[in-house]
Amino acid sequence: MSVMSELAKWYTQEPVDTISRRFEVDGFVWSSRAPRALRRRFVVTQACAIPAFLCLAALVWLNETSPNVRVWGTIAFCSLSLFVAGSLAWKVIRRGM
Repeated sequence: MSVMSELAKWYTQEPVDTISRRFEVDGFVWSSRAPRALRRRFVVTQACAIPAFLCLAALVWLNETSPNVRVWGTIAFCSLSLFVAGSLAWKVIRRGM
């Protein structure tokens, strides 16, 4: 939401919570217009998804009774966690913090 309010400063003609504005968040955060503190908050909140996916993988592994669903569900959530971590790391390294 802090990114959305910062975007509202740059684009005052639209309401803050439009759907098209949400697609502009990633581009704005990594642009030179975004403050460094805002970029850091964005990275931290996106990084919270990584352990969340790992927790979901653990929940599937511990609570699923079907062996096939247990294995494939755990693989899916672990893969998603690795994808998000790699994507975020790539953005941080490429565009700088």
